[in-house]
Amino acid sequence: MRILLAEDESMVARLISRVLGGNGDGVELVASCHEAIRRLQSEPFDLVLLDMHLRDGDGFRVVDALDSAPEPHPPVVLITGERFDDGDPRPARVAAVLTKPFDIQQLENAVGAFRPSA
Repeated sequence: MRILLAEDESMVARLISRVLGGNGDGVELVASCHEAIRRLQSEPFDLVLLDMHLRDGDGFRVVDALDSAPEPHPPVVLITGERFDDGDPRPARVAAVLTKPFDIQQLENAVGAFRPSA
């Protein structure tokens, strides 16, 4: 599976890349909203792992760009340390939320939910 990882914390990015790469996934890393949007406009991905707080803004800028792009676009798994209130509409805009801190099994489960069936 081809995954775009938008994460600006290098330690977290290395861990995710290592785990998913070890599972045979191709992980492309970007560290900003701008880079994520640019890559998504020019290349196909099967999944986006998107940190909510990137160095150049809120990760929902990327979600906004996807929403305005022609279909189909990849599902987005939001990575965040934030806890959402029940009335917060933002989680409904993404396919899944992976809450920090997470363990390797939670990461693999979140990504595995979007793997094509064999």
